[in-house]
Amino acid sequence: MIKKLPLFLILFCFILLFFIPFFIKVRIDCKSQFGECPDEVNFKLKPLNSRTLFYVKKNTSKILKADALVSSFSTQYKFPDILEINLIVKKPLFAIKDILTGRIFLIDKDGNILTEAGTTSLPIIVQEGREPNLIALNLILGVYQMYQVLYGTIANDALVVDMPVGLRVIFPLYGDPEVLLGSLRLIYSKIETSDQEEKFSEIDLRFKNAVLR
Repeated sequence: MIKKLPLFLILFCFILLFFIPFFIKVRIDCKSQFGECPDEVNFKLKPLNSRTLFYVKKNTSKILKADALVSSFSTQYKFPDILEINLIVKKPLFAIKDILTGRIFLIDKDGNILTEAGTTSLPIIVQEGREPNLIALNLILGVYQMYQVLYGTIANDALVVDMPVGLRVIFPLYGDPEVLLGSLRLIYSKIETSDQEEKFSEIDLRFKNAVLR
């Protein structure tokens, strides 16, 4: 009997560990690399609180895999009743404002819509609809980095950006953003150094040779 006891205990512990996730109820503690998890993620996870560990882990995985904000995640059970979730959250680089609805969407570096926002301090493209144009987004990001201009508008198949000195810049919606930004930097610096800012009102980069008006 004494020799059989350890085997019995091992078997009992194994059964206990197997069935615990189906009975123990947990609450979720969600964190990201920035501290707290985004409100949108917390809102989706909130209904899972006080459910069984098995149920929470299974449905947490489904929710987070389908969320555009989440790059990767891990979960860890902490005795007695906490399921800790650690997220790597994608970072938005730019934004789109749909002039038809007034809605603002935050976009990552690959052109994916991550979430919707009421306001934003990110470089923003004003346009009809919510379909991201990655060339336009990278152009406005570059303009912001060089000249701290946050806004651009897509109109007539072009990106229009108004500079602080009264110059309007027109970009095509095709081509290499780095090349287009390099052309703008060269032309803009020449205009500034030649004291001819008031002579021109527009830089049009849609042509092989930029047009000044």
